[in-house]
Amino acid sequence: MTIIPAIMIAYVLFIHYYRNGPVAITGENPIVVAVNTGNPPMEFRDPETTQLQGFDIDLAAAIGRVSARPVTWVDSTFEQLIPTLLSGRADMIISGFYDIPARHVLFDFIPYLTTGSQFYTSAEHDDIHTLTDLCGRTVTTIQGTSFAEQAARWSARNCEAHGKPAIKVMWDSDLGQQLSNLREGRSSAALHGQEVVAFIVGLRGGGHFRPIAAPINQTNIVAAFRKGDVQNETLFSEALARIRQSNDFMNLAEKWNLSNSIKQ
Repeated sequence: MTIIPAIMIAYVLFIHYYRNGPVAITGENPIVVAVNTGNPPMEFRDPETTQLQGFDIDLAAAIGRVSARPVTWVDSTFEQLIPTLLSGRADMIISGFYDIPARHVLFDFIPYLTTGSQFYTSAEHDDIHTLTDLCGRTVTTIQGTSFAEQAARWSARNCEAHGKPAIKVMWDSDLGQQLSNLREGRSSAALHGQEVVAFIVGLRGGGHFRPIAAPINQTNIVAAFRKGDVQNETLFSEALARIRQSNDFMNLAEKWNLSNSIKQ
């Protein structure tokens, strides 16, 4: 057996680290990430294998890889993401989480994608052509998100202010229920993030769902941290910079059809 000098091993490991970044070390404390997996293409479960998939899942794995830390996920409903982080059961939220001013008192944010809220409908509602066609109709949103408030504000400015009936807002527990409510006529349209709408429009080859108009606003998708959690914020920020520099971030965006949402 050939004995390899320790200095040579150290040199090889150094070159590997410099070129590729560290590989996750299973003995280290894991980075615990809170996610809500009903949010494709950001995070969802493969229907056959139940394995986690999506842009945020790949991003968190890349953060762990370049930080030499394993990653574990806490999967919950969207409305449980905030208490999961605040209680310390997770180190960060990476889950299609929007930069909303009301959340600033609770969290520090690091943005990594841009997005907007977009109304969409199903093929069954062929009488909906413009956003004002929604006045007086029912729009469905995901419980625990800000979409219900956004729909109500848009309605106040564009329906009630012009003497038209208000949009009626209903809540869904998850995306599956939202699509079912649309297809079965319990709602006329839905409001969701443009990245999710693009995914929905492409389901089953397209033709079943369509956006009604361009997004009604623009905001950032962010990683969220407890206020003053400098350690985890620095870990994420430095790892994200390395991922961007290596073009891995662009590759992930292209993989999940999110190139137009890249935060510069």
